[in-house]
Amino acid sequence: MNQTKQAVHLVLRARLPVLRLRKNKALISQLLCETAAKFQVKIYNNSLNSNHIHLLVKAPTQKSLHDFLRVLTGQIAQRITGAVRGKKNKVSFWLRPAWKRIVHWGRDFFNLHRYIYQNQLETLGLIPYQPRKRKPPPGLKNRSSLFKGSSETGS
Repeated sequence: MNQTKQAVHLVLRARLPVLRLRKNKALISQLLCETAAKFQVKIYNNSLNSNHIHLLVKAPTQKSLHDFLRVLTGQIAQRITGAVRGKKNKVSFWLRPAWKRIVHWGRDFFNLHRYIYQNQLETLGLIPYQPRKRKPPPGLKNRSSLFKGSSETGS
C-alpha cells in the first residue's frame, strides 16, 4: 500500500449554493464523520460554505483517501438531490472534480488551518468576506503578457 505522510487540502465545489441549508448541514457533518471513520481518514479541519467544502485531512493510504472522497461526494450528492445510484442525472451536483494539494507540515499546515478558520468565520457572518489575493502562476508576472503577440503583429 502506498502510505501517505502528508496532509491534503481538498475543496469540493457544488454547482448550487445548497450545502449550508439547515437540512443539509447536519447531514453533511454526519456523512463527514461516518466516512472518515470508515476509511480511517483524520479530519484536522473543515469549513462548510454555501457552495463548497474545505477539508484538511490525512489518510493512511492513497487508496483510502480516494475511497473516502469517492464515497463522501457520492453520498452527499445522492442524499441532497435524491438521486438514485446507477441512474444518470442530466446535471452533475458537483461543479468539477475535487481540487486537492499536498500540505507540508509546519508553516503551510498552520496557514491552511488559519485560512479554513477564516472561511468558517465568514460563513457564520462573524467577520466580513475578505477577497483573496491570487498569485499569478510562476514565471507569469503579468497576465496581459499572454496577449502581446496577437495585437502587435504587423499583418
